Amino acid sequence: MYDVMLDEANLWLNEPPKRKRKLEAPPAPIEDYSSAPLSDSDEDTEIDLVGKAKYRQQVMESGGFDVDPLLVRYGKLRLYGSAPDTILFSKVGLHCYNFDKGTNLQFRTVKKANTEFVSFLTYYITLEAMDPLKNALVTFQTSVWDAATKNKESLRLITKVSRIAGTEEETSLWDSDGVDEFYNKDDMSQWLEDDALTGSDKLQYYEVKKSDLRDNEWMYLYAEVALFSKCAIDLSAYLPVEMKRVVVRTREDVEPSMKLKSHNATFYMNFKTRRGQDCRGIVRRTTDGRPQHMSLQVKCWIDK
Repeated sequence: MYDVMLDEANLWLNEPPKRKRKLEAPPAPIEDYSSAPLSDSDEDTEIDLVGKAKYRQQVMESGGFDVDPLLVRYGKLRLYGSAPDTILFSKVGLHCYNFDKGTNLQFRTVKKANTEFVSFLTYYITLEAMDPLKNALVTFQTSVWDAATKNKESLRLITKVSRIAGTEEETSLWDSDGVDEFYNKDDMSQWLEDDALTGSDKLQYYEVKKSDLRDNEWMYLYAEVALFSKCAIDLSAYLPVEMKRVVVRTREDVEPSMKLKSHNATFYMNFKTRRGQDCRGIVRRTTDGRPQHMSLQVKCWIDK
């Protein structure tokens, strides 16, 4: 599992693979110590080997979501739990699932979370969500990668798993080559141009109406993610935000109001926090065409 995740991080950074070490001289013949009594250190080594084997097995079987707390010392997973970041990333994972499936699962609480640092931080979160259609609670799993930032954004989140627990939907690595290159080259520090809605590319833009906001509440989540990228704190004192203006840009050939549903789109958002700060946020949503995958590139400014 760890080799795969490290390869993913290296691909993301365009790092060349590490060279293998040269072959060393053959070791000396192995002597038979099988009849010698075990020392305390030998017993500890055996216990460690058994613990590491159990740890790896549980990680492989659960995908990193369910590991015995007594075994985490044998690997890179760390117990985490409910916190401002796991709550927010849970909502991002649910949004990815709802976007793909056309559902409306609503976040309730984080049940447990693990983190793993391999070049960058990955979260494995088990949460409880409400399915309003069935009026029932469901257990949901999401793995969110707090990935390397590019293009001058302040935060990049990539969902690698977003599924109802127990469904065993197949997972895969994020494919950076599967994303439209148009959305990888733009500088995220460049705000919306004044003539965007009237210029030569005006058909790529759509100014969101108030009715759109009512029908697409996830845009408030995007504002929350943008604010988190700036502050990285508990945002409860600043929420809910008041949305002032949202403009979306996409190259997908769809009706204007459907641009909100584009798999690849950039959102320019003006909003005010509950404490009165005027903010601007850019959130770029992209996908690589694989199930359970979504990337959010984020930039935020607090103007007052």
